[in-house]
Amino acid sequence: MDKKTAEELLAISMDCSRETNESMRRVMERCDEETFKIYRGHGGRIMGYLFTEVIAPIQSEHLELAPPDFKPMQVVERPRLRLTKETQDELIASLNQLHERIEAMAGFVRENSDAVEAAAYRGRIHEVLVHICEAMACVLAAHVEEK
Repeated sequence: MDKKTAEELLAISMDCSRETNESMRRVMERCDEETFKIYRGHGGRIMGYLFTEVIAPIQSEHLELAPPDFKPMQVVERPRLRLTKETQDELIASLNQLHERIEAMAGFVRENSDAVEAAAYRGRIHEVLVHICEAMACVLAAHVEEK
């Protein structure tokens, strides 16, 4: 990722982390202890995943954007597929189409369900999208062989 994109994503991530922290502060000030503990768990997961899945990988790639005490993440080499260019292109097209169809489900659920049900299903749909994106990354990182 280029440095400019990394800086922008870090800025958005830091804003989202601050907003999440602020929402937890509001709940702490306005609600009972049990409610705060429950909400704090959700907020903590949001902030934790934001760090482990977005902030830390960016800072590991661009150490100049990390704080002085930051310890870079270890890079784990994934096994790479061996594909022809034709197969790679077909798989990416298929995964892109699948992503679009599954993503559209979130909008459909939001428009046709109550708010609680919609939020739950949108989370589940998101998990499916995560795995589609991981498959895309795997296919795009493949060793492309000549026919």
